Amino acid sequence: MTEYSIGNFASGRRIQTLPVMTGPWSDRIHVAETITVSLDLNDPDVQALDLRNSATPGQAFLAVEENGTMVAAGPIWTRKYNRGNRTLELGAAGAGSYFDHRLILPLLALTIGTDQWTVPDPTDPTKTMPNPLLSTTISGVSLGTIVKRALQQASLFPGGTVPLVFQDDEISDSTRTYLGADFKPVWEAINDIMNVQNGPEVKFQPRRTADGRGVEWLVRTGTVAQPLITSPSVIAWDVTVPESPVLDLDISEDASKLGSLAWQVGGRQADDVLVSRAYDPTLVTANFPLLELVDSSHSTVSVQSTLDSYALADVLAGRTTSEIWSFSVKAYPTDSEGNPSGLQFGSYAVGDFCDLVVATWNPDTGFGDPYITGGTYRMRIIGLSGDEHGVDVKIDCAPLVKGF
Repeated sequence: MTEYSIGNFASGRRIQTLPVMTGPWSDRIHVAETITVSLDLNDPDVQALDLRNSATPGQAFLAVEENGTMVAAGPIWTRKYNRGNRTLELGAAGAGSYFDHRLILPLLALTIGTDQWTVPDPTDPTKTMPNPLLSTTISGVSLGTIVKRALQQASLFPGGTVPLVFQDDEISDSTRTYLGADFKPVWEAINDIMNVQNGPEVKFQPRRTADGRGVEWLVRTGTVAQPLITSPSVIAWDVTVPESPVLDLDISEDASKLGSLAWQVGGRQADDVLVSRAYDPTLVTANFPLLELVDSSHSTVSVQSTLDSYALADVLAGRTTSEIWSFSVKAYPTDSEGNPSGLQFGSYAVGDFCDLVVATWNPDTGFGDPYITGGTYRMRIIGLSGDEHGVDVKIDCAPLVKGF
């Protein structure tokens, strides 16, 4: 059963159930979830919700639950009313999207004079430099705990507290410094951390509060030992058996991020040019032409080792095309007697590993697959999506290893 609700994002409370007409949702790895619902304003039950005030964009959240498990929840950002049809459409994104609207700044930034954001450079009195009092330096902990610290600092501002729950600190030797003058969004910093080599994944996992009357978000982060957020078990679907649970399998590939030589450009914080280079011979050895990658999106990085980590991540990811296997399964499959049979929704999640089993092609019987070589393919689930019916779930997977 699929249920939709709204409430106040700042508190996570005042929850009201929404009787939606349509409600597609999507949960993808490394990005905030999305939810879009349409409502019939001719319905007296919908009218009674006073959605003009209770579903205010930027103030209210929208959530979707499947059989009591919350799969997506976050602030409403868009609202569209059509008077002719008397329909209302609400669009929301996961809690991570809120931190695209918050900056990494100390509380001092709220009161310090705007003429004090720069100070004389002690090494050259003719120049100025960003005021170090407005910098945020987090050190002595893991990258996942740096994310936690950045979120906690954001909560110190008036109105900055939202219902987040954190994991315990993890001690390590990581350090990150953010200059106030860079006005770096918290979500951008989180993405930067996720994108370094062996960077921890971050997930804002929505759930009901203990009393069932509110919503909170558990900030899950990978650890130094296990950067990935995943289940220890590996599930399997057989693609080609008769009456396979896998329906409408599509495989799409994109070679735009292939590359053997990666360049990163940084150094803006130090008012200098910082360059990093990484090379991997895998593609060239496999008779590919040389392909290069360049990224200047980390221009504020001033530590060479950090920039090197981005370049290494680029070149390792550039060994293979971006390949996505997309298919649908029944959310709650049953046997001929109506009893649960097979993998039920909730037994797998975004980030989990799975095996897709493909039989060897037999042209005489038509059994197997004429495009995919028979075998077992280890995948990682990178996306789940569904709708208001709660009948089918679309699953996007990415192969862990791709041969040439």
